[in-house]
Amino acid sequence: MDSTTPTISHVFISQAHLLSYGGSEMVTLELAEHFAAAGSKVTIGTWSIGPPVMSHLSGRPNIACFDLDDPRLDERLASDPPGLAWIHHQLVPGYLLNHPEHTSFVFNHMSSVHPLEMSWSAGMEARLAGLHLYNSPETLDLHRSSGSTAGFDADRMMVFANPAPDAFSQAVPGERGLKRRFGIVSNHVPAELAELFDAPPAGIEFQPIGTGGLKDSKPLRVTPGTFAGLDGVITIGKTVQYALLAGVPVYCYDKFGGPGWLGPQNFDASEYHNFSGRGFTRKDTAAIAGELVSGFDDAATFAAATKEADDVGRFRLSEAVGKVVAEALAGTGTRPALDKTEIDAHLRQQKVVGHYARNWLRLLRRTAAG
Repeated sequence: MDSTTPTISHVFISQAHLLSYGGSEMVTLELAEHFAAAGSKVTIGTWSIGPPVMSHLSGRPNIACFDLDDPRLDERLASDPPGLAWIHHQLVPGYLLNHPEHTSFVFNHMSSVHPLEMSWSAGMEARLAGLHLYNSPETLDLHRSSGSTAGFDADRMMVFANPAPDAFSQAVPGERGLKRRFGIVSNHVPAELAELFDAPPAGIEFQPIGTGGLKDSKPLRVTPGTFAGLDGVITIGKTVQYALLAGVPVYCYDKFGGPGWLGPQNFDASEYHNFSGRGFTRKDTAAIAGELVSGFDDAATFAAATKEADDVGRFRLSEAVGKVVAEALAGTGTRPALDKTEIDAHLRQQKVVGHYARNWLRLLRRTAAG
């Protein structure tokens, strides 16, 4: 955290599952690492944890992970009530529902469409939240239009735009080859990109990263070092912020389509949609190939100038978290207490959601195992 933000002795973070290098899981992992590095004790509550994410959390002396149904979680929280609870997927342990008085609550919503990201227990959130976060202006607007935020304090709703760890700002370009090398970072590669991967344009080669089904693609954590051998990256979502801080040109395109190379003509609209590719048309393989070649120089100039001017400082994790913590602590005052009926209702809902989430994860594992 930046020097103006007080260190919080104990931070609780909830997350439905911590298994893959997916968007919400990376948000949780990076938050845990960030708070731990700042000196906080971090407790994570989740329904499922395993490789590869577990490898980044195991053995950390000030980070502990618990199943949300494990009674030891409530015991840990009771012995040292957290100063901050960063809630994902509306998941709040029983202890914090019954004893919220020592804790500032932040509810983070990371999608405009996924059911787990909606305010499925809006009354409880309205009573507890010092701050409601949304990963893009689009997500904030769509949550508002859904009606689920009707009881929220409008002044306590803000965008937390998938910020990237500060280390990406110090990424150093590596040696370049004779060909331009573009990373394809995706867990859901569309057919038009897959076709291009199999027949790259002259002078271009691709490095696949993720579970998108491309040949030799591996689910790897994207780090500043990932960009060392890349001239640009083809991706959407959270990886875009990594690249922006690193000064790496971004061709924003995936399963929803996209604008192509980010530049002044499309940046604001892309940011509104969380760099998801939504709001733009799909392209065919030939169009993408042509744009990768013809638009690269302008995209590289834009990326370098944006980093040099620090026009994307809002995507730096320390800056974004510092603002959230300050706002959340300032917004924590006298809250209407949850009554037992409301607490029991939320815990029942939470258990039902957990049951379906666990079964979904088991199905995914069986499918992956063949």
